[in-house]
Amino acid sequence: MPFFEPDDASALSTDNLDVSATIDLNGKGAVEALALVEAALQEHRSTDEVRLWFRFDPPRPGGGETLFQPVGRRLREGIAQGILVRAMPTQAGGWIVRLAAKVR
Repeated sequence: MPFFEPDDASALSTDNLDVSATIDLNGKGAVEALALVEAALQEHRSTDEVRLWFRFDPPRPGGGETLFQPVGRRLREGIAQGILVRAMPTQAGGWIVRLAAKVR
């Protein structure tokens, strides 16, 4: 069984919506939402770790495709690039991300 830091284990059992900023993507198309995600990833990076909530409505029956997959793909790229430390979906709708601190 892998070892989890106490904060990581807590984050898995709750939405842990204690964030620095919320970026509301409700009602946005994928192109506009991804542009807002990109801007937020650049704007909110600092020398400290920052947590952001990219919020959008959870899926509804018959509601069509949500932003979950397109935003999730961009966040996965951010982890590979070292911009993000972690991205986790939230039951409240959207993704909670932790941006990596910029090197001083």
